[in-house]
Amino acid sequence: MSYNKYIFDVGANNGIDGLAMAINNHDCYVHAFEPNLKLCNKIKKLKIKLEKRKGIKIKNYKIHNLAVSNKKGVSTLNISINDTVSSLNKLSKNLDRHWPGYKETVFKIKQKVKVKTITLFDFMKEKKISHINYLHIDTQGHDLKVLEGLKNKINYVYLGKLEASISKKVSAYLNNHTIKEVKEKLKKTNLKIYKISKIDHLSKAGILNNEVDIFYKNKIKKNHNLNLNYNTRYYRRILGDRTYIKDDIVDFLFYFINKIFLIWQRK
Repeated sequence: MSYNKYIFDVGANNGIDGLAMAINNHDCYVHAFEPNLKLCNKIKKLKIKLEKRKGIKIKNYKIHNLAVSNKKGVSTLNISINDTVSSLNKLSKNLDRHWPGYKETVFKIKQKVKVKTITLFDFMKEKKISHINYLHIDTQGHDLKVLEGLKNKINYVYLGKLEASISKKVSAYLNNHTIKEVKEKLKKTNLKIYKISKIDHLSKAGILNNEVDIFYKNKIKKNHNLNLNYNTRYYRRILGDRTYIKDDIVDFLFYFINKIFLIWQRK
């Protein structure tokens, strides 16, 4: 099957977002990028689990063991004890002050590895991809660099999301971008911000004002009816082998229907 709709998941981590979007959007190809090789292997295992449970082959998804930035080359990935906060950026010197209790329990660096960096401009040019229907970025302090790496192709992103710090002072990372810097960058493009919201897991932890999610869309192009709604908790249960009975029943029915459909197709 050939595709003319694309989703990019930059900073894929455990793969949940990209795989969920691939399952929800069969006519769209998902390119996911994750520099941590161990996480790439984790993503591949999750993909196999989902395929077995649902009786399908997720053919519209590929994980790339690469870091995305504003230039190609080699960089250092700082891997934290909580891999969700690993980053190409170094940690802020004000971490203890503005992220109390997080320095040792979450952000502490356990390993530093050299990783290959690419730009989305070069990737799109190489793969002959003219546009991105949805760009999901979560690179822990490096999101704006990812956008910068698009160069003029930033105008061919239809919809997207990234994270930003409220200010340099409270940022968890050195050289992290702020809301103001994202706004300034997007002013020069076809993209406009339509929503800024608190990050759910930080809000629940009581850290309400350090980082936000920024949602943007193209002023000219549309996203062509993507289904971006999915239950993250369900995918986390599958990832951790802790599914509920209701999960198993729904997936069994999904599996059964898919098998019947495949038999019908062969006739």
